[in-house]
Amino acid sequence: MERDERIKNLLMLRDFLKRRAEKLEKELISLRRMIESLDEVLLEQTIVTADKLKETRKNVEERKLYSDDGKFLGNLILDRDKGTLTFTPEDNVLINSKERPIRSFLARKIEELGGSMEVEEDARGMLRGLKVMLKDRKDVDRIVNYMRWAFSKSIVSQ
Repeated sequence: MERDERIKNLLMLRDFLKRRAEKLEKELISLRRMIESLDEVLLEQTIVTADKLKETRKNVEERKLYSDDGKFLGNLILDRDKGTLTFTPEDNVLINSKERPIRSFLARKIEELGGSMEVEEDARGMLRGLKVMLKDRKDVDRIVNYMRWAFSKSIVSQ
């Protein structure tokens, strides 16, 4: 009788495991459907249409900055949405970042407009980059003119 009872228990266990596996398979199918639905919603929410992408690109502009006498100083990236200007000098143009036109005039003009600037320089004090952050985006063009003047006055003669 012991053997029959053991077989009966094994059959019950087998039946329980089958039902449990079927239940888990149904749950897995349901979970996969939920994930697919979430993926579809996320995809709809994160897709950027071409017209929106084009709009965004319009507000970021790259310009070449020249001195008043026509010398190429470097490249400017203007982000009108964020109100930032990033200047990178041309490799063969040395601009002394410690000169008064930059440290005094330009810094003061930016502060007057409620902005701030970050200066990146090499070990000799030569300008490697300058980033200006403005509160009011309409001041971008005015700052470009101030930068042109300050950089032109701070060029190191070679």
